[in-house]
Amino acid sequence: MRLRYDKMQIDILKEQEVPLLNRKRVSIMTDFQGGPTPSILKIKDIVASRLKTEPELVAVRHVYQRYGSSKAKVIVHVYKTRKELLHLEKIKKAEKKAIEVAKKEAEDKAKAETESKKTVEEAPKEEEKAETESKKTVEEAPKEAPKEAPKEEEKAE
Repeated sequence: MRLRYDKMQIDILKEQEVPLLNRKRVSIMTDFQGGPTPSILKIKDIVASRLKTEPELVAVRHVYQRYGSSKAKVIVHVYKTRKELLHLEKIKKAEKKAIEVAKKEAEDKAKAETESKKTVEEAPKEEEKAETESKKTVEEAPKEAPKEAPKEEEKAE
């Protein structure tokens, strides 16, 4: 069976059910003419959509490619539950890194939004402080002037 995804053809060579481990082992031949070798995450998404399962239940075990070739053989394990996948597979560094980068970007975005809200809220507060300070100086100035004026009048008498 042949499928085409973004200049990449996928042939499912073999599907083997492993009931003891609650998983399916799938062998795939990819042909990615005119493009770079697909990433593990892209392969995972494509296989998940092809097999009608969630990408988090798919583990890419091997990608075999010859130098200069535009073909690669991929071995994939498809699990029935996330718990079994975590128990039997090691999460690869690339997947971990991609997850960490996505989390960090989400945190940075949230921080930026909260900081922008704070600056919007702080701006009126600063204007109110400036107004109250100017009112204080205006209120203090007339109080000082009348006190001095009566003293001068007493000296004149």
